[in-house]
Amino acid sequence: MKLVVVSDNHSLKHILTDIVSIHDDADVYIHLGDSEFDYRSAELREYIKIRGNCDYSKDFHEESVLQLEDVNLFLTHGHLYHVGQGREMLAKAAQDNHCKIALYGHLHVKRIETVDNVICINPGSIAQSRSDDAETYAILELNDNELKVSFYNQQHQLVENETLVIQ
Repeated sequence: MKLVVVSDNHSLKHILTDIVSIHDDADVYIHLGDSEFDYRSAELREYIKIRGNCDYSKDFHEESVLQLEDVNLFLTHGHLYHVGQGREMLAKAAQDNHCKIALYGHLHVKRIETVDNVICINPGSIAQSRSDDAETYAILELNDNELKVSFYNQQHQLVENETLVIQ
């Protein structure tokens, strides 16, 4: 199963549709908030849409649980779980929803970490990195209990990847 995960494009046009075109073999497209587009925007048409602190349409969901085969993923922007102060609240929310993986945005920094046995992944910001790293989005590939996470830059070039075991 292949998932494309994007966050924090902050009105940057065409990048979301470009990602869909380039990764047209993905099973699921996820936007973790702060698109600053209307919920019904053509840019977001293919994506599961989560509300960020800069998204104002009431149609966006604050969080969601995505059930895939044998693993559940918790989706949120992150601001409601104070991810800038740590990912413990995020991991707890994921556990409360029977999820082994939590996907979040908000920080504009790509990151993979395990907190209380929950794999927490931030795809970074595709528009405004807040680190020395390039702007990024992520591709997740699930295969049994293995998770491969690959980060790509705005030019859709591989920046980094890591393989983890889902417990």
